[in-house]
Amino acid sequence: MSDYKNLGTHKLDTPLLLSANQALARGAIEGGVALVTGYPGTPSTYAIEALLRVPDLGFRVEWSINEKVAFEIATGVSWAGLRSLVTMKMSGLNVASDSLLSVQYSGTNGGMVIYIADDPNTYYGMVEQDSRLFARFAVAPMLTPSSPQEALDFTRRAFDLSEEIGRPVMILMTTPMANTSELVQLGEIKSFTREPSFDFDIARYAKAGPAACVQQHKDTLASLVEFGKLTDDLNPLTLTDSSVGIIASGITWNYIKEVVESNNLKPCLLKLGVSNPLPKEKIKTLLAKVDTIVVLEELEPIVEEVVLALRSEIDHPIRVVGKIDGPLSRTGDYNVDVVSSAIHDLFPTQVAKPEIPEDLSQHIQDLQVKRLVTFCSGCPHRATYYALNEAIEKLGYKKEDVIITGDIGCTILGMNDPFNACWTEISMGSSISLAQGFKYAGIKNPVVATMGDGTFFHAGIPALLNATHNKTNLTIIILDNHWTSMTGMQPHVGTEVHSTEKNKHLIKPEEIIRAAGIKNIQRVNPYQIKKIIPILMEALTSPEISIVIADAECAIQKKRGGNGGGFLKVKPEQCVGLDTCEHSCLKVTGCPAIERGEDGKAFINPDACNACGLCHHACFHGAI
Repeated sequence: MSDYKNLGTHKLDTPLLLSANQALARGAIEGGVALVTGYPGTPSTYAIEALLRVPDLGFRVEWSINEKVAFEIATGVSWAGLRSLVTMKMSGLNVASDSLLSVQYSGTNGGMVIYIADDPNTYYGMVEQDSRLFARFAVAPMLTPSSPQEALDFTRRAFDLSEEIGRPVMILMTTPMANTSELVQLGEIKSFTREPSFDFDIARYAKAGPAACVQQHKDTLASLVEFGKLTDDLNPLTLTDSSVGIIASGITWNYIKEVVESNNLKPCLLKLGVSNPLPKEKIKTLLAKVDTIVVLEELEPIVEEVVLALRSEIDHPIRVVGKIDGPLSRTGDYNVDVVSSAIHDLFPTQVAKPEIPEDLSQHIQDLQVKRLVTFCSGCPHRATYYALNEAIEKLGYKKEDVIITGDIGCTILGMNDPFNACWTEISMGSSISLAQGFKYAGIKNPVVATMGDGTFFHAGIPALLNATHNKTNLTIIILDNHWTSMTGMQPHVGTEVHSTEKNKHLIKPEEIIRAAGIKNIQRVNPYQIKKIIPILMEALTSPEISIVIADAECAIQKKRGGNGGGFLKVKPEQCVGLDTCEHSCLKVTGCPAIERGEDGKAFINPDACNACGLCHHACFHGAI
């Protein structure tokens, strides 16, 4: 198990077991960082989580309200001459992009590192975005570590590189890479005693007319070229007598290394530690040596397209094995079997093609354990969606009559059985804007926008102001569980943190809502089913914008704080059985604490139950 406390110590005699996320955090410590900020976005979340657990770091670590704000705070630190690290997942990069593009052209002073985590195969949701494309778009240098050791080493070096070229440096990892662990050798911790300062230079720090903007662009292009020269050693090229060459980076390098070593292969190898700019001269050197080149990269064929373009400069034909002409896919992530299959035809007597049964898909389905993708036991959101469906029914609507827009976070789980209550998911804060669009389109029935409290603070406020300014008749439900729970219960500006941060100003959503001129606001405990249903009915029928704040702390955090409410029991003599009950507690709540007993009747697992009481309300037979 990793020892978080040792992250903050000086060089150890023995290596420390760290994930790549933790190693990156250690790299920031060794690099003399003055500020680490970001917004939770799995799998990048755990880099800041690791730092928050280290005592007496000597620098500031914080969760910001969103990625754009986090990036701008980090920029201020860098422009004052100190070093900063900002973390986010690929979707957060989109949120920060407006400011990032501008700062990339203006440049930085103190070393600034941007850690981005992509998620091929969408293990944590959202889109299969390839952030290497963004680096090319932004003319931004990008490093791609392929091990936890490199995550530490690259991060530490990235601060120096950033100061040498005067630009932010991106570090990209994917979900498997970020979560990979190995023994990591720590280095010495740099000590910086810089005094913060900032010079008046409009031509650099503002967009002061076309000439200044064009010059900033020229300077940015030049800095990328310089970065390529400074990092040429991070792209090692190994030439052999083989006519086959392989290019790989990040986690794919580990897969091809395993295949090569286990099958005693000797291909020419180019490992890319730098994703932008690509080492074109080394690629051409490799192409001149081989007849076949295999490009291993997840998601988009960025390297492959460069290889195809450079192939025209070589005086002999070269076959390119990749995504464009197959056999590799532009979706999902890779593994050793995928890599073995890709190079099997090139080494048919040495590399066995993985046996993939034709009926594998059906076999997987047969083995799959059927379970609901639903809220945790006792989650207040379960009660909110149950009450919302009840309110819709009591008003005489069918479920398909009322559009309910969803948002990012735990709240979106309302889209699944048994509630089927969230119809959409776009991005942070979009539920209100989308609902407003539906009303503009002429939808006569109620339209409901749902979002969590963290999402409201992140990006919901502008949409709220737009809706109320235009007097759009919406019902907005803010499911306030006091935490950014989906990514691991991080605090936000509305979280009452009982720690050294207790003196921070606590912000309630209704403070902002009232300031926007909205008067129809109700805060209610969603566990009080008989109370929340009429409140929701009133909001759904209101002729003006209405806000319902469903207020109850995340059940997991509440239990961790020692405020658990015990558990409920089923009276077997009153339970009619899950199969015969048309309104069974399990069917209508989907609570994972409710199980089927051997007698076919409901059984509540006391270890899972948080005594929220929803099943008690749902049971028509008084059996709970």
